[in-house]
Amino acid sequence: MHKKQLKAITAILLSALIISGCGQSGENGFPFDKPKKAVEETEEASVEAEDETSEETEDETAEAENGEDMELTPEQMDLIKFNYYVDLNNDIVDILDSIDYYYTVVDYAEEFSLLPDTGLTYGYRISGKNSDIIDDCLMLADMEPDYGEMDDLVKEMAEPLRNLMDAFSEINSCYDYADNQYQKAKDFHAIIYASADTFAPLGYAYIDAVSEMGSEKTAQEEERMKEEGLLIMYNASRSISIGNQVLDVIYDQGISDETITDLDLTEIRALYDELVAVVADFDAATADNNQLVKESLSNSRPFDGLFNSLIQALEWMIKQVESGQPLDLSASGAPLGSIAHFSETLGKCIERYNSVFVE
Repeated sequence: MHKKQLKAITAILLSALIISGCGQSGENGFPFDKPKKAVEETEEASVEAEDETSEETEDETAEAENGEDMELTPEQMDLIKFNYYVDLNNDIVDILDSIDYYYTVVDYAEEFSLLPDTGLTYGYRISGKNSDIIDDCLMLADMEPDYGEMDDLVKEMAEPLRNLMDAFSEINSCYDYADNQYQKAKDFHAIIYASADTFAPLGYAYIDAVSEMGSEKTAQEEERMKEEGLLIMYNASRSISIGNQVLDVIYDQGISDETITDLDLTEIRALYDELVAVVADFDAATADNNQLVKESLSNSRPFDGLFNSLIQALEWMIKQVESGQPLDLSASGAPLGSIAHFSETLGKCIERYNSVFVE
């Protein structure tokens, strides 16, 4: 696993948690298709609520239903903007991966040529992406709230990112790239070679910025959960946050599964102890029928032991490091004791969090 790929996983998992936490509040949890549609849906919801508490003339009601004189709250705009920036973040992760996969098959040089003896087909694992998200985020970049560096990065990387999204989308669906001495492949290469180096550092910086903002929003959401006595949700969220912290520590040390025995476990062990304590609190909360009623949960095992699996995955990883033995990465899949296995287990916890508290 490349260092960049590990950071990308961290950002994705953190972002998924943030959306879940905000949505659960019930205040801002409405669907988003496009910024304009989000505004319209929120305005319609506001009109319906107002109809129940006040009398309006037919003209006034019609005016409100048409979206006139209605505004989103700053909190709603913040959620809309962050959700779109998270979607862009996840597409950026895929584009960065596609760049890596592209140069696994194609030589990194201005003139197009395939690398010898790779055993891989042109277009190997490249992911096509719809570039419409860029237009949405460019519009939001000029709207409040001001996200500072993140807004600037959206504008700066828009052109090279769009070029890469469109090129990879075409490669993904192109079956005649070899015709006429690979002319289409050469055309794609000119675009990718010219855009990738410009985009990559901006993409990494954007992922870091989203991760930082996501950490702040997570902390705020978890504090709200705790204050409101939502102990099941709080401890579930904390468990996932700790898992993300583990991945951040690994990333900051520049460690991958190939170099896992070089991992300094000092911070990891402290996070392991914290995770064990938080999961114990989670189990205690789910064993309390009054707490289940408070949080409207009908299942006393909403995570089916997934957090215990997360603890076990971390234990295996620690033991792998302590053994001093490198991982056997020759087989497909993530071996026990690997960073990838811990990441996959954490991903399952987040998916379950979404299904329990959001969907």
